[in-house]
Amino acid sequence: MAPTRNQPRKNLNPLKNLQKKSIFLLTIGLLLNNHCIQSQNSKEIEIYKWLDKNLGIESLDIKNGAAHLNFDKTINNQNRYYQTDNFRKGNVNYNNQNYFDLLLKYDIYKDDLVLNPYDEANNTKINLIKENVISFTINNEKFVNLKNLPASFKGGFYEEIDINNDITLYIKHLKEKKKLNKVESDEIEYIPANEFILLKEKKLNLINDKKAIIALFPDSKRKINDYYFMNGSLRKENQALFIKNLILYINN
Repeated sequence: MAPTRNQPRKNLNPLKNLQKKSIFLLTIGLLLNNHCIQSQNSKEIEIYKWLDKNLGIESLDIKNGAAHLNFDKTINNQNRYYQTDNFRKGNVNYNNQNYFDLLLKYDIYKDDLVLNPYDEANNTKINLIKENVISFTINNEKFVNLKNLPASFKGGFYEEIDINNDITLYIKHLKEKKKLNKVESDEIEYIPANEFILLKEKKLNLINDKKAIIALFPDSKRKINDYYFMNGSLRKENQALFIKNLILYINN
C-alpha cells in the first residue's frame, strides 16, 4: 500500500538500491585512477550527481521521511525557516552517503531539514529522517547534527564554523513561536534566538554571555569588553553574526 500523506515514506528495498549505486561507483571509479586528488574529488561529485539523476529520485534512500506540513498564519511575512522559506540548492551527508544539488530548506522551529525531491513547482516536501542526517550545507554554510550532548546543551542541527585548528564555534539557530490571539484569526509571530557552543581544547563550552567568553579567554578580557562596547547595534540586530565575529576577532 502506498504511503499516505502523514506516514513516513518507506524505501521498499534500500539494500538493492545501495548495491546498484555501489556497482555504478565501482565501475566508474576505475576512470579516476590517473587523476590528481583535487580533480578526483571534483570528478567524484559529478559522478554522484550523475548517479542520483540516472537512478531516479524514487530509488534514493534520502527520499524516506514524513511529509512536511506547514499551516502557519504569520504576521509581517515571517516564517519558521532559516533565512528564507524558499528552497535553495544544498548538499547532504545522509546515512554516510553524499548527495549534491538538492532543493533544501531548514525548519529551525521544528529543527527539521526539508527536502523538495522534484522541483520548485512541486508541492511535495519531505522532512528528512533527522537521525540519518550527518551534516548539510545551504548557501555555503555548513550544519552538523550534534548528538549525545550533555543535558544542559540543546541537541540537533548547529551551524559549524571552524575558527582555527583548535577552536570550532557551533551556533544553534532557534525560533520561538508566539501566538497573537485576534478576533479574525490566530496569527503567529516567530521570535529568533540563538545558543552558542565553543569547542576549545577538545571541550564543549556554552558561551551564551560575555562572562562565559571571558572565562575561556581571560587574556583577551579588554579586547572582549571593547568589542561589546563598539558593536552594541550588531548584537541587537544579529546575535549570531555578533558572536561569530567576536570569536574570530579574539583569535585573530
